Amino acid sequence: MFAKPYKLKSNNTLKNSEKKQLAQRIIHEFPTITEEKVKQLVPAKSIGICMKLVLSSGDIVNVYVMDGVPIIMEVAEGLVPTVCALWQAPEMVPHIIIHTPVFPKVQGGAPLYLPGVELPAGGTGFPQFCKGELIAAHTSNNSATVIVGRAILSSGDMLLRTAGVCMETLHVFGDHLSKDIKFGKLERPKLGPPAYGGGNAAQNLANNIQKLSIQPAVKEEWPALGQPPAPVPNEPQLIPEPPNPVVDALTQLEDGNCLANSDEEDNVPTDMDGLLRWCMLSFLKLEGNKVELPLKTNLLYRNHLMALCPAERTLDVKKSSFKKMGKFLEAMEKEGLVRVCELEKGVDAVVQLSPSHPAVRAHPPPRAPARPAPRAGPAPPAPPRLREVQCVTAAVAPLFAPLKKGTALTPADVRATLTGHVRSAGLAVPGQSAVRLDLTLATVLGRQPGEHLTWEELMSGVLKKMTPSTEIQFADGELRLSRSRLEPVTMQVVNRSGNKKVTLVSNLEAYGFNLLELSAVCQRGVAASCGVTRSPGAKHDQLMLQGDQTHFVAKLLIEKYGLPKKFVEGADKALNRKK
Repeated sequence: MFAKPYKLKSNNTLKNSEKKQLAQRIIHEFPTITEEKVKQLVPAKSIGICMKLVLSSGDIVNVYVMDGVPIIMEVAEGLVPTVCALWQAPEMVPHIIIHTPVFPKVQGGAPLYLPGVELPAGGTGFPQFCKGELIAAHTSNNSATVIVGRAILSSGDMLLRTAGVCMETLHVFGDHLSKDIKFGKLERPKLGPPAYGGGNAAQNLANNIQKLSIQPAVKEEWPALGQPPAPVPNEPQLIPEPPNPVVDALTQLEDGNCLANSDEEDNVPTDMDGLLRWCMLSFLKLEGNKVELPLKTNLLYRNHLMALCPAERTLDVKKSSFKKMGKFLEAMEKEGLVRVCELEKGVDAVVQLSPSHPAVRAHPPPRAPARPAPRAGPAPPAPPRLREVQCVTAAVAPLFAPLKKGTALTPADVRATLTGHVRSAGLAVPGQSAVRLDLTLATVLGRQPGEHLTWEELMSGVLKKMTPSTEIQFADGELRLSRSRLEPVTMQVVNRSGNKKVTLVSNLEAYGFNLLELSAVCQRGVAASCGVTRSPGAKHDQLMLQGDQTHFVAKLLIEKYGLPKKFVEGADKALNRKK
């Protein structure tokens, strides 16, 4: 499908409900996969994107991407796993083995013929599948999947025939999909050589067992009364270790900690409603006097209550009778533990806590939550270095000779060239801040020789005859010259369904930013959903953040990544606004 270039029609971020639906579809259409593997393919806390692609044939295909890796393709017949998905869950479809030299031919567009498939002797262990079923292939030197397609021949026909095309290729590692710059550089893992399972493995195991020549021990079935049992030959004996007082003390300390932990676990309610209230009382006990207010309700649940939940338990407000965090906080407010107010439309926050409440004082002191070590996230996107320059045109070429047309010069270089020309020709007017035009300057500016101009008029006149350009130097050292002024990064706050605000940031790719990496940085910074999308009519992808985040984006681009203010539209207004 992806042997020829395709066009991107749309690029939409998946909601959590859409990711759950995708996971259920995978389980339904591929019964051999386990739920654990599905959670690895579609993680709950991943950035999911649905790319709608228009193939060269005119067909439309949806490709689901998780954290920058294509996982599932949706065609008219149903879901098709990519080679990246089969690297993690190879049990989704049957696999055949092909000769290693055949793989480059299939990469080049050739079909997979039956002589290119390694068939086991006698057909032992060969996978069973029907005609038209999804199958995959890996090479004889690496068990990582390289081809995904549909079987043109059934497994029985493959074993009986000797020639013919055996697979309709849908996706090959190395095609235009796997080389898409949006996914970065996908590398095939290096695994061991594959082998067909079945009778060969069982026969080898039986042969190995026979080679062991294990003889059963002969024991007397009914030993005589009063006599010790006869020792069994070659039976291992347990050698007692001498007592170690240090080990004994550590064991007693661990036993005491286990008893203390078990006592604390006994105080934790077993129902979800009680667990929610227990976590709230623990939060008030530990952090009631230290937390900064107002505190948004979503941050209270995510950063505080979930962190206090015991490790062996899972806190989920949706599984309680409250169903929503707002209902639970209403109950806590009636009890006098907290007070909640609406900061703005649709945004609630806790504005008052009661750590001295009798229920909080009677609550047993919980263990402080173990703060995990910060994980090393993706490297922050390095912005390019920008420099505004002026390119030499045919109109000013006589002044800047021997420089060629198109040479990029900074305004300082232009001023230095003008100063040198005026001094060498003696064109400065004594006692005045003016310059007398000679034939060269008059030709460049379109004026009469001998006319007097101020230095500012001379400089601005020469710059108007040159082409304003922008020189971009990327992090990898690549230097690019844009023959125009770069459009600034634009930030736009729009309303979506349910009167929810989102912030759209456009034109970031022109400055060398990787949108997937930048979206991960923004998602952690604002503690809200963030993804990559494309609005109808837009030419390039955009960054979409939940809520009005113009202040955060402007501060991130200017203060952290060093992008000049003039390249961020509305930067001053966004930075002066209170967050």
